[in-house]
Amino acid sequence: MDLSEIVGITGMPGLFKVASRRSDGVIVTSLVDGKTQFVSGRTHPVSPLDSISIFTTDEEPAMLKDVLAAIKKKEGKTPVPDVKNDAALKAWLEAVLPTYDKEKVHVSDMRKLAKWYNLLNEKSLIEELTTDKTKEEITEAKEEAVKEVKKESKPKAVKTAKSAKAQSKPAPVKKITTPRKAT
Repeated sequence: MDLSEIVGITGMPGLFKVASRRSDGVIVTSLVDGKTQFVSGRTHPVSPLDSISIFTTDEEPAMLKDVLAAIKKKEGKTPVPDVKNDAALKAWLEAVLPTYDKEKVHVSDMRKLAKWYNLLNEKSLIEELTTDKTKEEITEAKEEAVKEVKKESKPKAVKTAKSAKAQSKPAPVKKITTPRKAT
């Protein structure tokens, strides 16, 4: 599982695992209670966790994957505070990500980050989501995908109109006769 399979949905609490995609939305399973439901893309925008980043004072924003890994590393020294204590949340994020932009990152964003981290940590998904795959694992996965595509794209023995005509018996030739003139 990777961060692209876990999504946050606007207007819905918690995180969700994408079960299936449709043209008008997604079918998701809640990580909180395990219920599966359809979510319309028109009413609830869906954000995969791999596309979420946190504003920093550096040129590049910090990707959520990196922030989750940093929180996991510093969890023993700096535990995740209660989400109702604004001052503790600010101090916690300062310890985890010292370069976060204090003007653009709001306390509500910090609350959401703390809740998401607690949920993912409770489900033991932090290590799985934040570890990088080795090059060998990536190439093996690509090779398997190529094999599957080749299996699916093998030509099937389907008779087309041309092949059906070529294999059928030729039609008997009608002899055309013209009437003779009387002499």
